[in-house]
Amino acid sequence: MTRIDTQRGAALLTVLMIVAAMSVAALASTRAVTDATQRARALDSQAQLALYAVSAEEVAKARMAEVLAPLENKLFAELPGLGEPQIIPVEGGAFSVTARDATNCFDINSLTTGGEGGRLVADASTQRVYQTLLSAAVEDGYASDLAALVASLTDWMDSNAVPGGGGAEDSYYLSEVPSYRTSGQKLANIEELRAIRGYTPDIMQRIAPLICALPDGTITQQQQLNINTLTEDHAPLLQATLSDALSLDDVRSVIANRPQGGWATVEDLLEDSVVKRIDPTRIQVDRLGVVSSLVEVSANVSYRGHDMTMRYLFEAVPGRPIRTLRRERIG
Repeated sequence: MTRIDTQRGAALLTVLMIVAAMSVAALASTRAVTDATQRARALDSQAQLALYAVSAEEVAKARMAEVLAPLENKLFAELPGLGEPQIIPVEGGAFSVTARDATNCFDINSLTTGGEGGRLVADASTQRVYQTLLSAAVEDGYASDLAALVASLTDWMDSNAVPGGGGAEDSYYLSEVPSYRTSGQKLANIEELRAIRGYTPDIMQRIAPLICALPDGTITQQQQLNINTLTEDHAPLLQATLSDALSLDDVRSVIANRPQGGWATVEDLLEDSVVKRIDPTRIQVDRLGVVSSLVEVSANVSYRGHDMTMRYLFEAVPGRPIRTLRRERIG
């Protein structure tokens, strides 16, 4: 091979190496541009999704106002649309909005009340009501120290460091792995119960349909039960207002035999043949009503293959604007 041939071969190899390097660089650049474009589209979709989620809240308020105003907030179990997903198409996606009456619950935050200097202290009368409710909810021979469940929840919220009977304060939780402390404030939601002594998954499953954790400033914190949206799962709540004068089976029967469209008034419920067996003085009539004050709305927003689920708790007091008490992103 001549010197010229060698030089030509080296030049060709150099060119091929340069072309290969440029190809790799072009490929990397193309991938970078593609990735950047995909990220930009994803970010744009997420931003639009967040805007739609905000819109879903306002749409839910508007729809609720349309439904509640003519009914004067007198919801009933068979009301069309209650508990059923409502699909609202939007450009590039859709809203799926489901509303349920959230009025029928015991507010566990009421176990503590404001004391001197803004400190949270136990409310003994509410504790007794809660223990009665637990007694009904954990029926069927379930072994649990109900007084301890009441005390540990109260201890979690109150401002002192002295545990109630069977309760738990920081000294107990600091021995856990990992260790933590009590919050010293009211619960943000009922999921927080999972951190509290005694609130096992089994207990949670039994009491979840009966309880709620309402934020401070809720007008309806001492809300009445809506007797027309009670389900058989709510039987312990109704039983408590009847001073436990009826068995749970009797209470479930009263709910199951409710007239179509509900009772017109609380007095109609009191005329039920089963309820009439109770001494009228034992019935807490002031805790019963036919008006719903709290509505929970789940909104799933879909846009260009992305999804977001939000849950809102609305306070709906007749004669007042609907107010958002809580908004949470689910998942």
